[in-house]
Amino acid sequence: MTLRAERIDVTLDRAPVVAGVDFSAHPGQVTAIVGPNGSGKTTLLRALTGEIAASGRITLAGIEVGPRRAAALAARRGVLPQATRLAFPFTVAEVVRLGHLAGPHAHRPDIPAAALARVGLRDKAGCAYQELSGGEQQRAQLARVLAQVWEPRGPHGANWLFLDEPVSNLDIGQQLAVMRLAQGFARGGGGVVAVMHDLNLTAMVADRVALLQEGRMAARGRPAEVFTSATLSRAYHCDLRVSTPPPDSVPYLLPQAADAREQTAAYDREEQ
Repeated sequence: MTLRAERIDVTLDRAPVVAGVDFSAHPGQVTAIVGPNGSGKTTLLRALTGEIAASGRITLAGIEVGPRRAAALAARRGVLPQATRLAFPFTVAEVVRLGHLAGPHAHRPDIPAAALARVGLRDKAGCAYQELSGGEQQRAQLARVLAQVWEPRGPHGANWLFLDEPVSNLDIGQQLAVMRLAQGFARGGGGVVAVMHDLNLTAMVADRVALLQEGRMAARGRPAEVFTSATLSRAYHCDLRVSTPPPDSVPYLLPQAADAREQTAAYDREEQ
């Protein structure tokens, strides 16, 4: 039931974006992909879902990831992209039903409303999607993804959520609610792969972390193994200090301790 990716290379506009990446994720866990801007996080996620072509081999529960297996994959995983644009005046409920109809529970008319309730948008079902705030649209899209897979486990094993920056437009309370929802999906036996920017939130909710740097895997493991001062300082080109307070020893970062001069120097190097 594992997601496996071996020697993944992705080239966009003749430029290598992801190079030689091995990646795996397991049901029952939240696996976070982190790294600096431009490190290839979203590109890797899009390759893992089959949205873009990649060399190497990617399988999800033994299913080869690619356009030829789109229907089989749609029954096993839902994908939340970083941004979604709609050209037609759908209601919020209609947006959620788009995901619902693509999944294995299309025969259950109760799921779209239940998915909206789960993300706190039950009262927005009849509203025009375009009239929602950015954060509400983000949660509506999450409801669409949930309605597609709905249950963490199905008759063929684990189901999966692939989330690209799922909390980017949300306030802190909604961020926690969304990531607790992702944790609950994993605890129920499903698999979650999420691109994340907030390292402190990642440390709180992720079981495993993959750190990308310049398109390559810089580190992977438990948050406490990956989120060290030395590793993060190298990846982000600034002086970061990681602490682990009791009682749970969850690592957290103190960005006010970062050396802005080193960050400026890193941008200067990139411009050259």
